[in-house]
Amino acid sequence: MILYKLKKFYRLFIITYIFFSIAISFYPSFDFYSLKGQAIIVTVSIFNGILGIFIKKL
Repeated sequence: MILYKLKKFYRLFIITYIFFSIAISFYPSFDFYSLKGQAIIVTVSIFNGILGIFIKKL
């Protein structure tokens, strides 16, 4: 059970990280390589991963 939730979390985390990084990199004033920029991307990805565990299907 815990392995299933962990697998579901990481899958959504990685997908969100990749797509959100690509999308926000087109914003001119966003500094992708800064600590603040990476913290924003990782926070959003963690949030999406946690929601993916609890929300079955919309």
